[in-house]
Amino acid sequence: MTPHTVMTFVFIEFDQNWQRGGTVQYIAITNANLIVVAEDATGMKTTYWFKVNKNEIVYVSYEENLVFIPARCVRKGRGDATTCGQKG
Repeated sequence: MTPHTVMTFVFIEFDQNWQRGGTVQYIAITNANLIVVAEDATGMKTTYWFKVNKNEIVYVSYEENLVFIPARCVRKGRGDATTCGQKG
């Protein structure tokens, strides 16, 4: 069984290897990367990196700020490490 992660998010960054399939689905068109930023109760942000296999589907509930990812994170780090979060 493929591991899955479900988490609350503040920001999600899909790389160029994704295709949107409807209003809540994102399909990996090749092996793809996904970055998710979460925030704890004190407001501290943590960035999680995921590698998702080709043809896997990520579901995003924008209403609930939940993301369903068919993978486990491969790395995490403090703060917002997305392109949007970068100074530059």
